[in-house]
Amino acid sequence: MPDHALLAYGRAQCAAYPRVVDYMDVIASICPPAAADVLRESSIAEAAYARRDAAVQAICDRSRHRPRITPVRVARVPEFSEVGMEAWEDHEDSAEDVSLMHGDLVGSAPGYLSIDLSSEAEACVTAEAYRRRPPVEVKGWDKVIGVGYRSPTGDFVLRDPMAEPELPNLAIVGKGHYRVRVHYREPDWEADTPQHLLVMIYPGRGDRVIDLKKSSS
Repeated sequence: MPDHALLAYGRAQCAAYPRVVDYMDVIASICPPAAADVLRESSIAEAAYARRDAAVQAICDRSRHRPRITPVRVARVPEFSEVGMEAWEDHEDSAEDVSLMHGDLVGSAPGYLSIDLSSEAEACVTAEAYRRRPPVEVKGWDKVIGVGYRSPTGDFVLRDPMAEPELPNLAIVGKGHYRVRVHYREPDWEADTPQHLLVMIYPGRGDRVIDLKKSSS
C-alpha cells in the first residue's frame, strides 16, 4: 500500500476511534486520542512493574543473609534471568563452556563458572567474598554445592549475560585458586515469591565437588 493510502487509512481509523481501530499503537502518532490511551496504558504497565519490583525488593531485604563471619565484600541484587548467572574471564586459559552442571545448579571450569536459575521467577542474589573459609550453612536452603574454581586473571564477576547489573569482582586476592559455595532456595510458586541465590567465594585449592546439603543430612 503506498504512503498516501496508508495515511488516509490511519486518518480514517482515527476518525472512528475508539469505536473501530486495528492498530492503536501505529496510529498514535497522528491520532491524539489514541496517543493518550497508549500513554495511559504504558503508565499503568510501568506502575505495575514498579510495584512488582518493590515487592520483590522487600522480600529480598527481609530474607537478607546474615553471615556468621564478616565477609570482605558483599553485593546484593534482585535479578530476573532467562539464562542464569555466569562469570567468564577473558583469558587464553578460560574454558569455552561448562559441559557438566553439578546438582543442576553450578558448573565450573578454569575461568568460567555458571549457575542455573529458574527463568520463571525473580531471584534475590547475594554474593559474599571471604579471605578464609566461612562456616557451612545448609538450613533453609534446597541446594548447597561447593566447587573449585581457578581464576586466570583475578577478575571474577558474576553477571546475567543478557542483562545488567553485574556484581563486583569477587576474586579478592587476585588470580589463583578459590572455592565457591552456591546456595539455592526455590521460589514459592503459590505465594509468587522469588527464588534465592547465595554465592560464597574464598581462597582455597581443590576441585572436589561437594553436595553439602546431602553430606550434612
